[in-house]
Amino acid sequence: MRIPSSRLLIVLGLMGSGLFMAFAQAPKPVARIEAFQLDPVHCMALFRVHHQGAGQFWGRFNDVSGTVLYPRDDSAAPEFDVKVAVNSIDTGTTKLDRTLMGPDFFNGIEFDTLSFKSTGAERVGEGRWKVQGDLVILGKKKPVEVDVEVTGVRGNPVVAKAGWEAILDIKRSDFGMNWGIDNGALGDHVRLIIGLEGESGPPSGR
Repeated sequence: MRIPSSRLLIVLGLMGSGLFMAFAQAPKPVARIEAFQLDPVHCMALFRVHHQGAGQFWGRFNDVSGTVLYPRDDSAAPEFDVKVAVNSIDTGTTKLDRTLMGPDFFNGIEFDTLSFKSTGAERVGEGRWKVQGDLVILGKKKPVEVDVEVTGVRGNPVVAKAGWEAILDIKRSDFGMNWGIDNGALGDHVRLIIGLEGESGPPSGR
């Protein structure tokens, strides 16, 4: 029996729409999470604090290590587990470095690392996240929120490099670092700017 062309078009149209709906409703593939090992040579943590009510004093830590779990397509938030070696502090002045390593500040003999581990995140734009986590300074753990920008991802199917910049503001007194606050010698509010770059190996399968 010959099917009228008008009916044939309707049938084909229904089939086509059904296939379209099937494709439209099919779940998108989820990118694999990869473990990016941080490269200390290309990582650093800068800090800034107000000095005697005048200028902003800057210093840095040169030894930053850890891991970032991240899918290359930014379909999920980066997960950070970062450590900073206190003895890598660098202000450009050896005497000042020793002072900051002392008990009034970072107390490097008793507490040799600072650390941050993320606990959650919220997307705020393409490649931009508000990351929540725990910051540990002087052995005291406090929840903080960090502005994170994905600065780039580049690689091949087997290995890749990725970078992130993180910015957060804290009160050092929250961690028990109080020297100079009462007399105005040194501000309480500190800005941290952390530049990270890591390299992944084969996908982890997550």
